[in-house]
Amino acid sequence: MPANHTALLILAGPAGVGKSTLCDRLVQEVTGFERVVTATTRPHRPNEVDGRDYHFLSEAQFDAKLAGGDFLEWAWVHQRYRYGTLKSAVLDRLPHTSLIMNIDVQGVRNIRTAAQAIPLLKGKVVTMFVAPDSMEVLRERMLGRGAMSETELQRRMQSAEIEMAERNSFDYIIHSKTKEQDFLALRAFWDQAQKKLQS
Repeated sequence: MPANHTALLILAGPAGVGKSTLCDRLVQEVTGFERVVTATTRPHRPNEVDGRDYHFLSEAQFDAKLAGGDFLEWAWVHQRYRYGTLKSAVLDRLPHTSLIMNIDVQGVRNIRTAAQAIPLLKGKVVTMFVAPDSMEVLRERMLGRGAMSETELQRRMQSAEIEMAERNSFDYIIHSKTKEQDFLALRAFWDQAQKKLQS
């Protein structure tokens, strides 16, 4: 894809709808895409690699980058850890390739705002919301991901309802069904978005 037709494709939606799976598959199967590696203060899990899964930062490192204006967006997640998107992770790569990432709806709002002031991002942000078939299906998916306390489950379900309320502000909505159907919807919407970028 020509550099002027590259885009920042952002997926959002409640935890458990399969956003990470969609991001990974798009990078594997569609040429011209890289995944944005975001930053976090949470400890890394045994299978995670710094710089591949996340940029793992200490609280002090995160504070220093905040003070330096290095983030496109950042937020507290579940009031425990901070997550953010470094400007360099997007702006250094976007001239050469399209990018995909998944963040929460608050992060999407912040990136849209930032894009108005950053020429390289203007007109290049494409947003897709991955919506669960129902809140009950989402609850079952969350429980299927492993041990979770009732308090944690309730908190995630409340977050999901807040996020669902914003789905109509996105460019496209993927109504989640099977992994295969979701990926086909993602590809179809990306094809539509590309035509708009090129027009």
